[in-house]
Formats: sequence, C-alpha cells, structure tokens
Amino acid sequence: MSIQTELTVSHTSTVTPDQIDELGHMNVRWYGANAVAATTAMCERLGIGSPALHSTYTRHHHEQMEGNQLEVRSAVLAEGDHLRFFHELRNQANNDLAATFVHEVEHPLLEMTGIELPAYGQARSIDLGIDRLASAPSLDELRSRGLATRLERTVTTEDSMDADIVPTWLTNNLIWGGERPDGETDWIQDTADGDRVAFASMETRLRVHRPVAVGTRIQTFGAIIALGTKISHDLNWVFDLDTDELLAVAETVDLAFSIPNRRSCEIPPEVREREEARLHPDLAD
Repeated sequence: MSIQTELTVSHTSTVTPDQIDELGHMNVRWYGANAVAATTAMCERLGIGSPALHSTYTRHHHEQMEGNQLEVRSAVLAEGDHLRFFHELRNQANNDLAATFVHEVEHPLLEMTGIELPAYGQARSIDLGIDRLASAPSLDELRSRGLATRLERTVTTEDSMDADIVPTWLTNNLIWGGERPDGETDWIQDTADGDRVAFASMETRLRVHRPVAVGTRIQTFGAIIALGTKISHDLNWVFDLDTDELLAVAETVDLAFSIPNRRSCEIPPEVREREEARLHPDLAD
C-alpha cells in the first residue's frame, strides 16, 4: 500500500492576457484548465492512464490577475465511490489561495492512503450528496416551463478546441455557448445608479453523463433555485436533442460583483427582476 499524506506540486502556469475576462481577472475556464492538467499529471504519476473525468467541484477563493505565477498542489483523497483528487491552486509569489477542486475519475479506489478533504476545500452552498443527473427534470418539463437559456445548436470544433470529443473541462462551452433566446450578448449590467454589475462564480459542480462529440445537436436550459441579497444559486442542463438524453448538469453559486469597485454588491433591482422570472425553487429537490 502506498501513502500520500501531503499535497505535492502537480502543475504550474502563468496567467496570460487571453485568460482575462471582462471582469478584469482570470476567467473561470482557466482555473478549471489548471485543475484538469493537475488531474492528468496525477493519473500519469499513478500509472493509471487517462480515465474519464465525470465529476468536478470547484470553490473559488481569490481572483487572479494577468502575469500571476500559479501552481497546483494535489493529493489523492481517502474516500469516495471512485478515485478522487483534491487540488488547490495558489499564487506562487504570495501563497494566495485562488481555488480548490475535487475531481472524480472513472477509476476504482487505489490501495493507498490518501488525505482527508481539507475544511477550506469543502462545499459551502452546494450539496455534493445530491445526484443532479438522477434528479434532473425531463426535457419536456424544461420546455414546458420556458427555461431554454440557449437556442438549439450543433456542437462545433470551437466548443472542443478542435478535438473530435469535447473535453470535460470544456463542458461549460456547451452550457453557456451559443445564442440566447432573447438575442442579448452582454452579461454585464449597466445599472441605473451608474454601476456595472455581473455575476462572479463562487462555487461550481459539474456532472457529465457521457462524452459529447462534435456534430451533436444540443440545447441548454437553466433555472435559479435560490436567490439571496447578493447570491444566485443556479442549475443548468444540456441535452442531446436527437435522443432527449441529458448530457451534463452544472450547479453554480454566483456572487453579484461591482466591476468598478471590485467588490461584491447587492443584486440591483433591474437584475433581480430578471432573475426572479427564472426562479423555480421546486427544481432544487
């Protein structure tokens, strides 16, 4: 039996200009890319090949800016139905904690002693005990409630970064890519009081049912299951329209963020009105 009782560096990177989004910090996609690279490295170290990644949990702690040197520290977790890894992404210069991750891969537990999940890596608002794939509403139910968040479309190589199959870490492209039914393209709200507000991701859980090939016809649906003073708790589902099969579910907890002030803020009234129209708390169960 092998033993891993502490975190070791599994990946390093630099925040580049193309990774900065309209909020002025590294986009959530690239936090995930660092973690996926770390999972790949850990699987290689363990000599288990490249098992599919089917579940991720991400908790964002501090934003990272262009030029920051980052490193991922990783370990095998002690328990779970499948092999799981814990990763923490830190700024090398000041040890600032950027994000923590739990990745579960399609591989049995190994005969080794792993670590317990640290308290700072545990979920805050997302219940990891709920199987969002199993509890998802049907495609017909989502259609009947008018919850489409994107128009029907076909998966392209832009979604997959030129691969034939969309990598798990790019599943968010399937959920948030494409055209919105209302035709809007801007996700930043200019408010009546002169502020500029958007939602910043604080926690995300992604469950993937099966790989998605380029050419698959898909549509995304979404609902808010809880709405607080500053927080929106959402579920998003993407379906294969040729088979009516659920492909993936993303559960997110997002924080209203004032871009000029670079801090959290209350959800503005004009944004809250729009969000309340999508509020379906019964879909939380």
